[in-house]
Amino acid sequence: TRTRITTRNPNPTLGLCAARRCREAGLRVSVFEQAPALGGVWRYSPGGGGPMYSQLVSNLPKEIMAYGPQEPFDKNIRSFVKHAQVLEYLEAYAERHSLGSSIRYSTRVESVRREPEAGAWRVRTRAGEEDVEESVFDAVMICNGHYDAAAAPPLPGLNINMEDLETDTVAPGEPLPRFMHARAYDAPAPFAGARVLLVGARASGTDIGREIAGVAAAVSIVDRSTQASAAGDAVVTVRPAIARCEDLGAEGVRVSFVDGAEATVDCVVWCTGYDYNFPFLGTDEGGVEAEGRRVFPLFLQLFHAAQPTLMFLGVPHSVVPFCLFDLQARLCVRFLTRGAEAAGLPARAEDMLAAA
Repeated sequence: TRTRITTRNPNPTLGLCAARRCREAGLRVSVFEQAPALGGVWRYSPGGGGPMYSQLVSNLPKEIMAYGPQEPFDKNIRSFVKHAQVLEYLEAYAERHSLGSSIRYSTRVESVRREPEAGAWRVRTRAGEEDVEESVFDAVMICNGHYDAAAAPPLPGLNINMEDLETDTVAPGEPLPRFMHARAYDAPAPFAGARVLLVGARASGTDIGREIAGVAAAVSIVDRSTQASAAGDAVVTVRPAIARCEDLGAEGVRVSFVDGAEATVDCVVWCTGYDYNFPFLGTDEGGVEAEGRRVFPLFLQLFHAAQPTLMFLGVPHSVVPFCLFDLQARLCVRFLTRGAEAAGLPARAEDMLAAA
């Protein structure tokens, strides 16, 4: 029988290329997707409370965003594409490679457990409330990405936990929350006339700052790499690290920065990204630990060093994603079909653990 592979796939860019490469190699593959349709984070839904927002445009040009030169984006669209165009690209990719029959939608993976005697993995899934199923696979590819579990590092002086932040989409007409995560952002309208602090100056912080600058009274963007406050324009100011915050109740939040500057704001937005999250893994069956932007114990940030038939695609940050995902999928398939030596991997798990 052919090797059975499963992929857990809330991130479609990972699961689609993994499924394609498995099928090309003659592997039997099942893709479990908890959403009702293809697209994952790229399927924008107003009020959906996900990482996608209404006017999001890619921060990479389509020329390097594609899976590879043989899978280009539409040549007639501009280089920096809208989220709807990325979704169209993924849908066309799935259709072109006949991946639909391998995908089970509205199906959540509840657990992945190792069966040592069989050298296999038992995967428990749930479709709806009652339809629970267990299946056994020779290998598992984790393709859930890292845009689900919102991260909110503490700010000095504020006793705020992740549970205290608004993460559901803030719609026009709704009161602006005092504390929220960028996950709750959708459009500038709710920020009209507000004084806003954006904690984090990477993709979401700079994007949101640029969008709300046209309606907000003042925008402060915290960039820990800068040493002193600097006005970007009449509305936006880039700030250094936060020294202390004080919750003033109805008057807002007073923020002191390490350069001595102060600002009082109506809303604090954590633009601090997302944590790795693998709740379906047991501690004895391939459990992992995350520290910063690394996951342990992974070899090449891809193979579980103790159980290499458990693979984690898409872990690295700050990369050119789609083509990296495809290369990772191809390496995983080579390992599964031709062995560790052909894939350029250590033959012994002990050697993988030592290098992880």
